[in-house]
Amino acid sequence: MEQTKGKAEEFFSKAGKKIDHLFSEINKSNISEKLELKERLQELKRNKESLEKDFDQFAEDNKEVFKDIANSFEESFEDIKNIFRKKKNQNG
Repeated sequence: MEQTKGKAEEFFSKAGKKIDHLFSEINKSNISEKLELKERLQELKRNKESLEKDFDQFAEDNKEVFKDIANSFEESFEDIKNIFRKKKNQNG
């Protein structure tokens, strides 16, 4: 789950930087375009914040599921390693 959370944090960080970049570009544009773009930018920020909250809630609600998946993956990986070692030892 930490890896998933890390990827999500990276995504939100990049999204925030892109929004900031857009805001900077808006400030350099003409006034008629600024008004509409600023509204859209605010909407993007709200959507990003909402998505962040939703993801955090999803991660919290599914913490045990993520943990089970990680454990299952580790068990499967160990099984595969053991089978490989067993076959390797049988073949010399």
